[in-house]
Amino acid sequence: MSNKIYNLDIKEKFLSTYENEQTQNTLKYVFYRSYSAEELLEKDLYDFTSDQIKKVIKNTNPHSLVTAKSTTRFITQYISWAIGEGLRSNLNPLKGLDDSFYEGLIDKTKKIHYSKEEFIDLLEKLPNAQDQAFLMLMFHGIIGNKFEELRELSYNDIDWNNNKITLRKRNNQIIEVDDVTMRYLENAHKQQVYFTYNEKNGEHSERELLPNEYIFKSLKSPRAKEGESVTQAVLYTRLTNIKKEFDLEYLTPNAVKQSGMIFMAVELYNGKRDKLEYEDFEKIGKKFDYSMLNNNGYQYYNTTLMKEFCNSKNSKELYDIEIEY
Repeated sequence: MSNKIYNLDIKEKFLSTYENEQTQNTLKYVFYRSYSAEELLEKDLYDFTSDQIKKVIKNTNPHSLVTAKSTTRFITQYISWAIGEGLRSNLNPLKGLDDSFYEGLIDKTKKIHYSKEEFIDLLEKLPNAQDQAFLMLMFHGIIGNKFEELRELSYNDIDWNNNKITLRKRNNQIIEVDDVTMRYLENAHKQQVYFTYNEKNGEHSERELLPNEYIFKSLKSPRAKEGESVTQAVLYTRLTNIKKEFDLEYLTPNAVKQSGMIFMAVELYNGKRDKLEYEDFEKIGKKFDYSMLNNNGYQYYNTTLMKEFCNSKNSKELYDIEIEY
């Protein structure tokens, strides 16, 4: 996916009409996806026909009718704004659409594992940085029993200059993460309002978050106490809501963690261009806190179990790389 925006000055002017940074980021994702079509057609998205817009929406890989409609709503707002600015003279082609417009646009593949790029594409569609960071950390294997590694992650556990996270529940084990993850974490910590989805009207309502030192925060309510970490139930509910809203039946902590392990296996393989050995699986197991077997006092990682998903089939399907194990 290109991180370029066609007619940047115009789109930045439109983005400035939104105060919420997370909404701006969601809109940027749509503009990133429209860039190649705009460049090819040599015209801005606000000048597209409904058929041309349909291709842009398909390029965002919507997993449900809800996400396709959400993207359409953003593009509709952009075109309406452009008409108001005198940039487009005729009517908005997206007004008065019915569900038949979305036929053939929905990716109905029930995915279990994601490539890193696919996963980030999915996260960029989420309206809350809290949820983006929550899921991205699971991709890095940061979960813990009852989400405890996530629930108790505080601002001071993160080395913001060196992309490192200290996990207190793992005897201060340090996990290195990428810039995308750091961006999600920073935005999650700064987020003050949480967007909750209403299935009946397809809209998001705003709820204020309780500020504290933790990355993941509870909604303000009479029962929520200042200074306390978010509960397991809150994170589980958020994950369930994401699965419902985006029709992601198999989006589970274990499946996300396995996706991250597959990515690390590919990274290790790319670094040596040889078969993966036990020492490679040991590195994966340590980062992802994978369970170990015990044989007469000797502990080792169950590579047979790991290879059920860290295998040539998945590496070929997700990254077009056949790994020899």
